[in-house]
Amino acid sequence: MTIPIKYNAAQAIHEGDAPLIIIGPNGSGKTRFGLQLAQWNDAETIAALRNIAIPQNIPMQSLTQAEQELTSHKQRHRQQPWNISSEINNLFAKLMAEDAASAIDFRDNYSEGAEPEITKLMQLQQSWERLFPGRRIVFKGYTPKVTSEYVAGEKEYAAQSMSDGERVALYLAGRVLDAKPGVIVVDEPEVHFHSRLAMQFWDELERLRPDCRFVYITHDLPFAQSRQASGYLIVKPGSDPQITPVDQGVPPDVAKEILAAASFSIYADTVVFCEGTESSVDQRVYRAYYNDRSIAVVPVGSCRDVIKCTEAFSDSGIVQGMKAIGIVDRDYWPDAFLDSLPEAVHVLPVHEIESLLCHRGIFFAVSEHLGNQEEVSKELYREFLNEAAAQFTGNLKNKQVSERFKNRCADQFNRALNALRVQESDAATRQNHEEELNPSKWATPPQDIMDAEMTIVDLAVSSPDEHLIRILPGKVYWSLLIRKLGLSRDAYIGLIVDALVANDSSPLSSLRGKLREVMDEFMPACQQGASADPPSAGG
Repeated sequence: MTIPIKYNAAQAIHEGDAPLIIIGPNGSGKTRFGLQLAQWNDAETIAALRNIAIPQNIPMQSLTQAEQELTSHKQRHRQQPWNISSEINNLFAKLMAEDAASAIDFRDNYSEGAEPEITKLMQLQQSWERLFPGRRIVFKGYTPKVTSEYVAGEKEYAAQSMSDGERVALYLAGRVLDAKPGVIVVDEPEVHFHSRLAMQFWDELERLRPDCRFVYITHDLPFAQSRQASGYLIVKPGSDPQITPVDQGVPPDVAKEILAAASFSIYADTVVFCEGTESSVDQRVYRAYYNDRSIAVVPVGSCRDVIKCTEAFSDSGIVQGMKAIGIVDRDYWPDAFLDSLPEAVHVLPVHEIESLLCHRGIFFAVSEHLGNQEEVSKELYREFLNEAAAQFTGNLKNKQVSERFKNRCADQFNRALNALRVQESDAATRQNHEEELNPSKWATPPQDIMDAEMTIVDLAVSSPDEHLIRILPGKVYWSLLIRKLGLSRDAYIGLIVDALVANDSSPLSSLRGKLREVMDEFMPACQQGASADPPSAGG
């Protein structure tokens, strides 16, 4: 059942039957926008501030009286939306009055073969019991009670003794079942629920109300992703939210990172996607370097994940005026691959982040901060380079050649695959495929690739310094450099991170300036008007 939703002041309409998700960080104005959306659509609104205290005795009222009082409570809450919602007594009074009226109607028409109606109260009991197996809720004499298979001794207890999760499920299910057909706006649908229970609960209610379209207001990304949503309304101050469909070609984990970035900060206007995880060196260093609340740094995994996220974020236009930048390691990738990357994806002109932390300029800055004279620093760095190069012999050196060789061959093979053409005849098709996939036809034959990569690795080992950190993986040798300074890995990274975020009055301010002077040559600039191009990643 298609239910249109008006989603902005211009009365733009989004058609569909699947939920919409209003998502954004705390303080971004989600609730205020949700109230506006409810007004535009004459929607049922379920507030985040809600009284879920189940009364010991539900008021006994006529159906007309219960309906009038419930409507009155809802109207008052619309006028004062920041007050706690307290219509729970009237809600259950109405549900019980409807149930009683249905029972009387069945009794009066029983002789005519009437079937008993499944009332909203009965649906409420059934859905609640499916959510909490082994428990049953009954409304004897207007006094709600729960019976449980899991309680030792007395198995029946009053509704007031229910857990927060049990009570909020009862209240929310009652509100949803009682709502008129149309749009239902639910603020913080996941509150008081375990995440898996919240997903299961709202699946159940969406199934029970196919005549309603749900709009969820949340900052809980796992819950947002659990809905089969038709789109996201990402709320940030100063911009008009737009419907953002997440492209079906984007993997779910990538979509999640995109949404996380979009709702990362109410102030962010730039998101930097990087390799690694929340606990990796990459994100610690990048967040310290981009120490600005207008820049959100989000680690997303591999190089290809960074590319996917950057492209998907840029293409989808999730947030107007917000741009995406990707940073990837040079790694073992061939120049042809790196040169083909989207303009917004920047390549570190060193092998990886650990290699950057072994740069001569960074080492000298830290060494001087620790009290070493320039000549001492030079000698320590020379020793480090020689010891690092000496690591790459035998299998370890040949592994570097092999990884570079495989990546270049894979790149050429993929280009050959793209050149395959289907012909009219079997013979012509076979000939085309065999010729295109024949390595001797490649721009650079495999044997020449192997010779070239051996030369590059040999040069990095025999003439270290800048060649070493560009070509060879820093994870192999950075501990050697750190030991030259008498530090642990954590202490070294911690010192660099602390210095990068230091203020002008900090004892680390001088180190900050020297570190930034080095890193500015390697990192894409995010500031308005600054150059965003890193040095060439050739080699």
